[in-house]
Amino acid sequence: MMRGLLLAALFALIPTMAFADVQADMAVQRGPAERLTPDNTVLVYVDYTTGLDNLMNTMPGAVYKNNIEAFAKFNPLFKMPTAILGTENDYYGTMLPEITDHVSYDVRRFPRHTMSGYTAEMAEWLRESGRTNVLIGGISIDNCTTHTALDLLHAGYNVYVVVDVSSTNSRLIEDVAITRVVQEGATPIGWLAALTELGWWWDGPYGQGIREIVAEHWAASTVGPVDDTTPGQGGLETFAD
Repeated sequence: MMRGLLLAALFALIPTMAFADVQADMAVQRGPAERLTPDNTVLVYVDYTTGLDNLMNTMPGAVYKNNIEAFAKFNPLFKMPTAILGTENDYYGTMLPEITDHVSYDVRRFPRHTMSGYTAEMAEWLRESGRTNVLIGGISIDNCTTHTALDLLHAGYNVYVVVDVSSTNSRLIEDVAITRVVQEGATPIGWLAALTELGWWWDGPYGQGIREIVAEHWAASTVGPVDDTTPGQGGLETFAD
């Protein structure tokens, strides 16, 4: 009887031990330690075309377009090497104006003919950039963004997926796609967090540009004079022009 009790106790511990192993694995899979900067990061915009945007419905259309435009404004502000992936034709349409109106600095265009946009040409461009961090957003989180992000991860890059500038037609599939890239090692991030991490200082060289993007595109923006009673501080109006 004692032996039976011991075996029962052992089998009861197995799920707990397995869960502990999973927790340990997750603890080891930490994201990159370095902060994103305009000097160590490239921007990648994937498939932002007029023929696909009407299929994306996991967030309100106006919010989606707002977020894409905010992300597009990273290019002229930070002047980072930038790739636009995607094909313009009768099916896909043309690139969204939110992209073409803003993304113009140091841009390379890469047609996408496979599920992943990580082609030999893009791989060469990345190597020549000398940068290890990739900040990526794509029109569909579960297809073009996922496949390209996975290939970038397998190639050894630190991949940051801007999740609120990507969408799809199913909340379930969106969650699964984000979970998959995170399990593979990608870091999920929102456009606001990416913007402020890249710029970092409100009174630094990018401060004015950051404030303008935040004021125009972040719904909870309080940029401007604020009532900050912190000793020696003046809120964001301290840095206003």
